[in-house]
Amino acid sequence: MFNPADYRFESVPASHAPLIKNFYKRAAYFNQVGRKDEVYCLRAIPSANQIVAAVRLVKTADYLILRSMVVLPDLQRQGLGKYFLRQIDQALDQRACWCFPFEWLEEFYASIGFEQIKPEHAPVLIQNKYQQYRQQGRKILIMHYPATT
Repeated sequence: MFNPADYRFESVPASHAPLIKNFYKRAAYFNQVGRKDEVYCLRAIPSANQIVAAVRLVKTADYLILRSMVVLPDLQRQGLGKYFLRQIDQALDQRACWCFPFEWLEEFYASIGFEQIKPEHAPVLIQNKYQQYRQQGRKILIMHYPATT
């Protein structure tokens, strides 16, 4: 059973990007980590501080894009992902944030405050990325988390 006391949330400095890249590789999720990305991880305290979840917030001039939200497969569907994303609330509250979740994850992202948005109501960059992903056959949505400050 998931116990928040067994995990430590932390911001990952750019100099530690290789650790996150290794985590993504271990989780069979291949993605790059940009030098300007805000990166956060969740470590399992009893397991030698092993990274069990990671997420990137890509910065644009006007908003953030939540990318590469990954929880190790054997820890999924236990509440860890929701807990993890709630930990980045402070970063999300400061600037609007967009994401491209798979359709079956709509309820998950909605549970932490993201709202589904029609493509025509999104910024052009988000619209273009959405169209690109859909053309690749990805069954995704556009979701938005409004800034509250």
